[in-house]
Amino acid sequence: MAKLQIFDQFKAFFGKLTLTQKIIMFGSVAAVIVFIFVIFNLSKPNNEYSVLFTSLENGDASKIVQKLKENKIDYQLADNGSTILVEKSKVYDTRLTLAGDGLPESGTVGYEIFDKTNLGMSEFVQKLNYRRALEGELSRTIGSIDEVKKARVHIVIPERALFDKDQKKTTASVTLHLKSGRSSDKIDIAGIQNLVSSSVEGMSTKDVIVVDQKGNVLSKKPADEGTLAGLTAQQYEQQKNIENYLSSKVQSMLDGVLGNGNSEVRVNAELDFTQIEKTITDFDPEKQVARSEQSISENSESVDSLSYPTVSMSKNQSNQISNYEIPKTVERIVKEVGNVKRLSVAALINGTTKVVDKNGQKVIQYIPRTDEEMQKLTDIVKNAVGYDQQRNDQISVINVPFDNTYLEEELKETIPTNWWENPENIKLLLLVAAILIAIFLMYRLLHSKQIKEKIRIAYSLPENGLMPADGFSDNDKIELDDILLNDDDLMLLPAELPDQLLLEGAVPERHLAKIDGSSQPFPNASMVEYRGDSIEAPEVSSLGEEAIMKLEIKRKIKEYMEANTLEAVKLLRSMIHSDIEEKIGKN
Repeated sequence: MAKLQIFDQFKAFFGKLTLTQKIIMFGSVAAVIVFIFVIFNLSKPNNEYSVLFTSLENGDASKIVQKLKENKIDYQLADNGSTILVEKSKVYDTRLTLAGDGLPESGTVGYEIFDKTNLGMSEFVQKLNYRRALEGELSRTIGSIDEVKKARVHIVIPERALFDKDQKKTTASVTLHLKSGRSSDKIDIAGIQNLVSSSVEGMSTKDVIVVDQKGNVLSKKPADEGTLAGLTAQQYEQQKNIENYLSSKVQSMLDGVLGNGNSEVRVNAELDFTQIEKTITDFDPEKQVARSEQSISENSESVDSLSYPTVSMSKNQSNQISNYEIPKTVERIVKEVGNVKRLSVAALINGTTKVVDKNGQKVIQYIPRTDEEMQKLTDIVKNAVGYDQQRNDQISVINVPFDNTYLEEELKETIPTNWWENPENIKLLLLVAAILIAIFLMYRLLHSKQIKEKIRIAYSLPENGLMPADGFSDNDKIELDDILLNDDDLMLLPAELPDQLLLEGAVPERHLAKIDGSSQPFPNASMVEYRGDSIEAPEVSSLGEEAIMKLEIKRKIKEYMEANTLEAVKLLRSMIHSDIEEKIGKN
């Protein structure tokens, strides 16, 4: 009931507005609604599109687009249709949905080709399907490497020969499509060769050739270790391993001191691969030892018969042979191959930076490191690589400014701007301004003198004029303090009270018109018209409705006080006493 009465009151108020006032009211409300709608649309982030699939075949792209249309998913095409983009928030859900439908097919099949069997399949088709499945599985495995975007594998499996000497080798070729900006140096080509050769029966690692999308051969045939070429490849690999090992040692230490990205280290190691075999034989004559001794003694006598007298001769002969063994030391020295002959280490050290205010703008200022700091860093590098002055090792540690472009970009993103330069604050400010303007217009509209008077009338009078006198009851009388309310309070009086602005709610008989000899109230006339009968015509013409209503209230109060003097005095005393108690309570 209360809602219907409020609606009737609003309807009465709205009906008393002029066309201009109605246009202003509806225009203000519509402007606020439109402005809020525009602000929220502008503040709503644009739908960012992210890559769903890339490098798609035309067939796969067509099937995926068809599925997206069926599911009513917005999409965009790029790279001549080989790349499909969808809203960033829907990427993973869309991938799972398409995966359930077996998309994309990627142009390769794995062992799922055998999920459906055909009883009439020939042996040749079975072998062909096996090879296709094997190639597809290897392509998927190699394609999962971080640096590889896509891979294709081709395998040649020869027929089994009757004699082993006539059996041909199984070979394979792998084509790698690298991701944009990626290098094949970070890919272990030998690992891919071992992967393929281990997956195919009877295949050797050297029979796997790996190329990139440009046709460059990435795999090298292993050289025979006994040849000069094989030895050179091993030497280069050993040198590279030593350089990487020393570089990582120094880099990790500098990163711990300076932080990541503030140092760069390069090591050049010269290794000695000269193969020297030395044999030393040492004889010590002072330490000779008798190895063998031989002693020969010979005694003989003879007579010279030709001489006279006869002469008798005797011969004694002895011979002794001693063999001595001289100590001999044989030393065979083979010099180790690959010793570090010389080290050259270069280290670039970045200085420190700080953010300073220059001409009202935040800039990054470079501060070089002190000589003491550089000396400490040099000592760290020397100790890390095992510096040896006798080898003529060279250590160079230089302080240079690094490129700080990314820091400047981050600074621009993190530096707080003035609040009025922030787009979000501008949108909020415009929204608040629109609301304030709408409130101001509504306030001006509702608090204008004409509108205020019409609201007062709409909230104070029944639609059909005064209630008949015979319908008035004692319970509907209005107290004197309610009559003494100010103008604003009169607007808040409930409309269901009969004839609110009258003390007793009835119209005196003198205010009734004579119609056909009988006294009847005008049912469709306003209260002011009834009250205006007691005021002289000049006054009515010169006074407005509000003034006439006030005069009528004063007159009624006066009549009430004259007729009920004692009750009026009691009521005034009660009001004064209540007012005093209220003031005392506040103090």
